[in-house]
Amino acid sequence: MKPRRRYVVRTRSAPPSRLHAATGSAAAGGAAGGAAVDIATQRELLAIREVVHAFLNAERPEEAFQFALDRVGPVVGASFASVYVLDGAAELMRLAAAWNWPEASRPWLAEMRVRVGFGPSGEAVGERRTIEVPDVFADDGLEDWQDVARELGFSAIVSVPLQRQRHASGAVTFYFASWDSFTPERRGLLKLVADVMAAAVHQAELLDRVRRLETAVADTHADLEREVARVADARAVQREFSELAASALAGLVGGAEEFVAHQTVEGLVMMAAAQSGTLQLAIDRFDPRVALREAMRQVAGRRTNGPLVADEPIHALPVLTTDREKLTALLARLIGRAAAGGGEQRVVLRASGPRVEFLVPGAPGVDFEWRVAAVLANALGATLAEASEAADADPRAVVLTIEGEVPRSSAAIPTVEENRS
Repeated sequence: MKPRRRYVVRTRSAPPSRLHAATGSAAAGGAAGGAAVDIATQRELLAIREVVHAFLNAERPEEAFQFALDRVGPVVGASFASVYVLDGAAELMRLAAAWNWPEASRPWLAEMRVRVGFGPSGEAVGERRTIEVPDVFADDGLEDWQDVARELGFSAIVSVPLQRQRHASGAVTFYFASWDSFTPERRGLLKLVADVMAAAVHQAELLDRVRRLETAVADTHADLEREVARVADARAVQREFSELAASALAGLVGGAEEFVAHQTVEGLVMMAAAQSGTLQLAIDRFDPRVALREAMRQVAGRRTNGPLVADEPIHALPVLTTDREKLTALLARLIGRAAAGGGEQRVVLRASGPRVEFLVPGAPGVDFEWRVAAVLANALGATLAEASEAADADPRAVVLTIEGEVPRSSAAIPTVEENRS
């Protein structure tokens, strides 16, 4: 029988002293009137940039893993760190990279296999969420780790899954001398690093497909022209992805927020997947108001320079059958882009027959957010254009149009409350 866990999986509140210090720092920062980002934040952003650069240029994901641990481990104050990845189709994980472990422990780490669902790393992969162990010695289910922890001098563990969409390919685990060594501010950085590592695994899979295509071209003369074209397309996608990464990440160091960094990497990964034909859609049926309200909540949760207003009809709307999460992400990028301009931003939702339209303030452009939005719209089978092309539209807005289904009866219409469940 699996031992009962005593460790936690949610964020632990900071001690009052730390909260007081954080509040004081914020006040001091505000009084300074926009002073430069502190050294710790600059170190984190520099580490992020270097990790993403290594991800773009590494031949194998293990190289990117090792580089990431070498850069991020010291920044977050960890004593040791490891990356475990699934070994083929088995429910076992092997070591893919390790940082700062004593040489005497490396043979033991190399031979060790972590079963999915057991231990912090195994449960992070099995449950697809971050696992935090504030005290290894307080958990009877971690007896195997207690002797190692006592010998090497760590007592806290944080394990983050390497996850893309609904699939976890492994976990990155950091070991701390004490729980006080891990501050809540570092959670976002660890999640971002885990996302980049997951993208490295996916990138390796894409490169492996390219190599297989090259072999097929050499062995199959009858399909030579078609296969060479496919390989060229795959390489073109990789080149464009690298150019976009260099351009988008150029502004991260020197004041970018953690959310902006995460959104940038997420956008790059989605664009690469869409352009290589590997972007997967999770189809759902829902009321279009659900996606709009969730997108408005996401944007309102960040800094905005003015109020956000949603203009929705009260009558029944066509039902959308598409990927709800990606439509929400698309709307959030368009609304966030508009909110950056300041003032009140009004988003209009309307329908005509089965057609659903979202009118968002702004204009088409060549900026990164617009390019990500355009790629997502294409993947969802929607159109994104200037609103002036539609009747009675505000020429200062863009319109996202997507086809829905007009229900035959009101009972067939998913309600907003049903979509939230």
